[in-house]
Amino acid sequence: MPAPLLLAYDPACTLCCRMALWLARRDRQGLLLILPVRDPELLVLAPELGGRPVEKEIHGLDLGTREVRAGAELLRPIAQRLPGWRWVAPVLAIPGFPRLLNRFYLHWAAWRFRRTGRQPFA
Repeated sequence: MPAPLLLAYDPACTLCCRMALWLARRDRQGLLLILPVRDPELLVLAPELGGRPVEKEIHGLDLGTREVRAGAELLRPIAQRLPGWRWVAPVLAIPGFPRLLNRFYLHWAAWRFRRTGRQPFA
C-alpha cells in the first residue's frame, strides 16, 4: 500500500474545488490528504511546498518519500491510490504521455486565471 499523498489545491478555483471533492469521495482508503493552499496546517505538514507556486498549479507531496510533484505529474500517484482507478497508472507512465498531459494542464491552469482576471499569486 502506498503512503498517503498530500494535495494542495487553490480554493478560489471552482474546478479545483470540484476535483478535490471528487477525489475525496473516491478516496475510500484515506490515502489522499487534500488541503487548500491557504490552510495553516499545509506548511506544517509539508514544509517542502514552501516557496513553490502552489496557487499556480496543484502540488502534491508523497508523505512516505517526501517527493514533491505538481500539475499532471500527480495523475499517476493519485490513480495509484484510488480503488477502481489503479488500472490508469500504467497508461500514465507511457513515455511522452505525462509531458503531453502536463502541457494541457498548464494551458488550462493559465486559462483559468485569464478567465477570472485573478492573478495566480494573489
